[in-house]
Amino acid sequence: MAAESQFVIDLAIVVAGGFLGAVAARALRLPTVAGYLAVGVLLGPAGTGLVGDSEIISSLAELGVGLLLFAIGVEVSLNSLVRMKPAALVAAPAQIVLTAGLGYGIGQLIGWGEAASVVLGFSLALSSTMVVVKLLSERGELHTRHGQAMLAMLLVQDLAAVFMVAALPLLSGAGGGLHLVMGRAALFVIGVYVLARYVAPVLMRAVARHYSREVFAVMSGTLCFGGAAVAHVLGFSLAMGAFAAGLMISHSHYRHQVLSDVTPLRDLLATVFFVSLGLLWEPQAIWGQWAWAALLLAAVLVGKPIIATASLLLARYHPRNAVAAGLGLGQIGEFSFLVMTLAWRAGVLGDAAHALLIPIAGVTLLLSPALMRLGEIGYGRLSRSGLGEKLIACQEERPGSPAPEMEGHVVLCGYGRVGGLVGEVLRGQRQPLVVIDYDHEAVVALRGSGTPAVYGDASRRAVLEAAGASRARLAIIALPDGASSAAAISELQTINPSLLVIARAHGVPELEALCQTGADEVVYPEYEAGLEIIQHALLLLGHDQEATREMVGDLRRDGYQRFSRGRAGWHDDR
Repeated sequence: MAAESQFVIDLAIVVAGGFLGAVAARALRLPTVAGYLAVGVLLGPAGTGLVGDSEIISSLAELGVGLLLFAIGVEVSLNSLVRMKPAALVAAPAQIVLTAGLGYGIGQLIGWGEAASVVLGFSLALSSTMVVVKLLSERGELHTRHGQAMLAMLLVQDLAAVFMVAALPLLSGAGGGLHLVMGRAALFVIGVYVLARYVAPVLMRAVARHYSREVFAVMSGTLCFGGAAVAHVLGFSLAMGAFAAGLMISHSHYRHQVLSDVTPLRDLLATVFFVSLGLLWEPQAIWGQWAWAALLLAAVLVGKPIIATASLLLARYHPRNAVAAGLGLGQIGEFSFLVMTLAWRAGVLGDAAHALLIPIAGVTLLLSPALMRLGEIGYGRLSRSGLGEKLIACQEERPGSPAPEMEGHVVLCGYGRVGGLVGEVLRGQRQPLVVIDYDHEAVVALRGSGTPAVYGDASRRAVLEAAGASRARLAIIALPDGASSAAAISELQTINPSLLVIARAHGVPELEALCQTGADEVVYPEYEAGLEIIQHALLLLGHDQEATREMVGDLRRDGYQRFSRGRAGWHDDR
């Protein structure tokens, strides 16, 4: 009875501590995982000692890992990998193999065994999906070229993590030999395919039609833990089975409902998992091996971004995108914690090695926001270096190559969601146009359709000159970040002072900066969306059409004057 009471107390302390850690991390603009780890350190033997080593908490943490992988399986979209083939099929495999090789080499240098060095390589190869997606979302870069490349690489890493987990029994010598492991793996894959193709859709459709939402939620849990149990019977990890169960329903019409059912419990048990990792931290493991700790940190914060950047360059990404994505992947991910912990429990990773890696992984998560902010600085230094200048120049157009005879045309900088729509309309109006973008596939497609296009960075003078900016009538800036937009406008002002410039801003401070740089008109998409919603709402409510449009026009004009502090107006000729 006393043991049960102590477990309830420990669990309450862990969950409450996780909540406070998440709040503190949010206030400090740090990843929530870092907050959970810090709380674990404070609560464990290295801190206050409020929570001891609890096997039941460890079991709950393992359930949290299973639910994490189940949710990842549900969210996997093979279609997104197809859309981002260069990043998914070239850059990601190269980055995983090279980073794993770096980790293996460091493990051998430290003096770890073969199996432990392989686990170190696995752990270093994986980045944090949760942290990267959160940071990209906060920075408004989820749909940028480098953001999409990072997401594709993270998805491949998550898939690779499953196979890494599957390989742990083989590394520990408990898998029964390679042929037996491969045989069980083949049986497992065939079983997953049969269930995903013939059983799961019928079951989910029947439950959704004839039973309550509560029953559907129970079925979701049954799929998750049932898959974990089958994998365990076949000699694989519970986590791998949970991932396979999620994969079974990833293309089902009901996957969003399944995800919403398991998400609350997943988040709660994942909190227990990350706090429990912090409980294991031993300060003496760092102080006694500080030189190796510094080397491992350098490998993750310097070596890994360099490898990721080089892998993206190999996949023909522009250096600006490659540097931004490479720096964004410079951390150890949540699935690295899973690989390390499972390897430790299987006896593949020693206590000292595990105690060394956990705090290092936490530090890399803490430094992720700062590292991602270095993207523009890193690209700037690369472009100014001799090697970087040659690297960028060899990819970008030579001046005058795409449109030597054009005059009075439009230079469209950026061909993403916004730029693509603008370009489509301009082409429909037979307006002479040259597009600049660093999406190689988009440039090839535009040229194939007869539209002059330049591959390169629109903030570089040589690229703007290649697009005929000195002879253009108008430039439209639809780039994904404010720094690039301001640099492009500044170069355009130097090349052609009489050129008219329209730019897109991602916020009021950016709008002010672009106005100061020299843009004639700046469009703020979120503000425009609000104005359109106001207009549609008032018209649906029966307000006078002419009066409504006049009011919205006044709001637009006054708003832009206020945002730009009177430096830019808005031409509303409607």
